[in-house]
Amino acid sequence: MDKKKIEKETKELLEKFSKALEKIDEEKIEFYSMRDNFEREEKGSEQCNFKEALLSNAPRKNKDFIIAEKGEWK
Repeated sequence: MDKKKIEKETKELLEKFSKALEKIDEEKIEFYSMRDNFEREEKGSEQCNFKEALLSNAPRKNKDFIIAEKGEWK
């Protein structure tokens, strides 16, 4: 497909979509959520230890530190 044909089809598609959106009655649209709890529960430090989780995923570590090598830009 050439660029002009793609642009023409895209424009037609957007025009059809815009016309379809104009037909929607916004007052009849209902927004709702089916969640029982709307608040996020924060985990305390005893439940989630970021340092331990991070170190557990590191392939090479030394007690409290991740051992990494300096890379080069290619």
